[in-house]
Amino acid sequence: MADLREIVAGWLRGEFDEERRSGFARLKRVPDTRVIRFLADFAQLSPAGQAELAALLAERSSYALARLPAPPPVSERLAKVTARPKLAEGVRYTGVNLLAGLAKSKDHTGLAGWLQSAGITGLAAQPPENLARHLEELIPVKIPALRRMVGTALARRFGANAQDFGSEIWRYEGQLEGTPLKVTVRYSGRMARPQMAYEVEVAHRAWPLIGVCFESILGAGFGMWNHLTRENAERSVALLCDLVGYVAELPERLPKREPQG
Repeated sequence: MADLREIVAGWLRGEFDEERRSGFARLKRVPDTRVIRFLADFAQLSPAGQAELAALLAERSSYALARLPAPPPVSERLAKVTARPKLAEGVRYTGVNLLAGLAKSKDHTGLAGWLQSAGITGLAAQPPENLARHLEELIPVKIPALRRMVGTALARRFGANAQDFGSEIWRYEGQLEGTPLKVTVRYSGRMARPQMAYEVEVAHRAWPLIGVCFESILGAGFGMWNHLTRENAERSVALLCDLVGYVAELPERLPKREPQG
């Protein structure tokens, strides 16, 4: 008889398959170059390769949810998938803070000049179609504006109160249908850092969740958003609320187990 972790791995595989059947409706709107790269790489795999990778991702996530270390073979086989992308890989796979710096460089004329001088063509030279329509839209949202959007949206959706922990770390405490949750966000305007990195904590007796996000549950990313522009910020924050809601509801949807403690 399969143990609970194996059952959870199968359940998570179903979650990934559902997202895939939707055309990755949520993941493709996540403003994170790691997720953008993941989806591009996944699309290049054969059906058999996609199935193998989906199974590996579910396996790893099942260990994480059970708070168990993944066996070395699982970690090693996923090393290439989870490797940190290069800092600058065309407009598609480069964070907008860094793109803004490149656009202002005196060595070339705007992003188009940088692409030409770097010899970047094809898909990498195109903005992510779900995040920007053209190069002129790749202007980073200001961090104070982003922080206000996040605070307002989480307060409206989850009744969350904001706490400033300093160093641009904020915690938002609220609830969803009586289930307490916390969202911790670290903001940054630095070129090489994500504009916001988020993680969710859910207080649940049987399945307490700490330091997870929608992307990490599916194995596609780690909640490090670096493609937030002035134009897409508002809808991206709305997506954030949906993803937090998914995590908050997850403990009640996971296979049943005895409460901890």
